[in-house]
Amino acid sequence: MSDDEYVKAMEIQRRNFEAQFGSLEDMGFEDKSRVDAEDESVGEDSEEGEREAAWENDSDNVSEGEFASELSASEEESTPVVVKFSEASSFDFQPVMSKKDEKLARMGKIPSLEMARVKAEYLAQKQAKFRTQTKEELDNVEKDVALQRLLSESHILANSAPQYSGAELTMQTIDYEMPIGKARKRTLDSRLQTVAASNGKNEGGPSKLEKMPMHMRKGMVTSQIRKIEKYEQEAKDGGIILSRVKKGEFRDLKRGIGSTSVTDRIGKGVKKPQKLRDRGLKIHSVGRSTRNGIVISKEEIAKYNAPDRSKGKSGRGGSRGGSSRGGGRGSSRGGASRGFPTPGGRGGRR
Repeated sequence: MSDDEYVKAMEIQRRNFEAQFGSLEDMGFEDKSRVDAEDESVGEDSEEGEREAAWENDSDNVSEGEFASELSASEEESTPVVVKFSEASSFDFQPVMSKKDEKLARMGKIPSLEMARVKAEYLAQKQAKFRTQTKEELDNVEKDVALQRLLSESHILANSAPQYSGAELTMQTIDYEMPIGKARKRTLDSRLQTVAASNGKNEGGPSKLEKMPMHMRKGMVTSQIRKIEKYEQEAKDGGIILSRVKKGEFRDLKRGIGSTSVTDRIGKGVKKPQKLRDRGLKIHSVGRSTRNGIVISKEEIAKYNAPDRSKGKSGRGGSRGGSSRGGGRGSSRGGASRGFPTPGGRGGRR
């Protein structure tokens, strides 16, 4: 291949590259192939200029001055090359499709502007409705919490109602809605017990009771049980239906009275001993009964299949010398039976 054919092939390859990716100058790089071509053309022009130097001196001087000025300007500009890939080029990039667009394309549907507008309006309405519902739900939750607190603390507030005329009120305390004094302490204690009921032990109660002598605590428990029995009996005689209390717990007769609850001193109730159901005699019981039948262990099988210990032993008479227990003392237990004589013909033991 000659040089001209090689140059033509490289030129065709360069044009194809520029048609697909763009020129190197657009990307910020220098095209050296064009620089070499310009140098060759300059060399040819210089040779022709030497031949025609007589009548082209002025034009050569001007061109040399411009070329020198361009070289000096290129040397002065030593800034870094910045490449921008966001610029438009002849290469067309395919946009990335969303999953919904791909689904529509598989179904054979083309997304239109009308569909996009309707979809945007639907999403906007849905979000607005969600915000409204969320705000209403938050308001309802706050109101529910306030109502539950009012119901759980109403007995404290009722017992702490002022019994005076109100002359002690001032302009600062006339609009004060929060409880004060003992009622405030009992209210905070009630709220802490409510929180600890779901996160702590003893269902929100104290882990330890107040310290006091044992005989005093027992006396307080006995007195509390008597008061509860009397209160329930009076209610029963008067036809009053009381609320149910858990088994073993004390009924709170003085709810909200005082700064300390009675349960902090004597506890919430008395644990009764658990009574086991009488399942009857177990003399002849073998195994244990399940829903699948009777299950008999290996120990029980071995217990009832054990060999008889008395088997292989002779009777009482044969073991002690005579063939039978009857007869005289000499014959049954005498020396003749044992194989040696005795004085006087009387048997006996040694």
